[in-house]
Amino acid sequence: MPIVWLVVIVCAIAAVLYGVVVIKRRDRSQVNVIPITKRSKAKPLQQTGQKCSFCKTPSQKLIFYARENGTIVGLCKDCRPKAERQNMLPL
Repeated sequence: MPIVWLVVIVCAIAAVLYGVVVIKRRDRSQVNVIPITKRSKAKPLQQTGQKCSFCKTPSQKLIFYARENGTIVGLCKDCRPKAERQNMLPL
């Protein structure tokens, strides 16, 4: 009868160790997952709008222009004449 108890104890210890290994693997695989709600709450939405590419002041409405090298810039109402003098094309 003592051998039966020894087998039961060894099986119980093996089951506990197996459970610990499975739980550790599951925890390790989910470390890099970030809930989308946590990320969206971290950065509040900008209420002032985007910044002008030339003067860096926030503006509610920007007009986008293409430079000669193909880059896109967003300009406020005050900086639009600068874009026209540089022969930028509006998008």
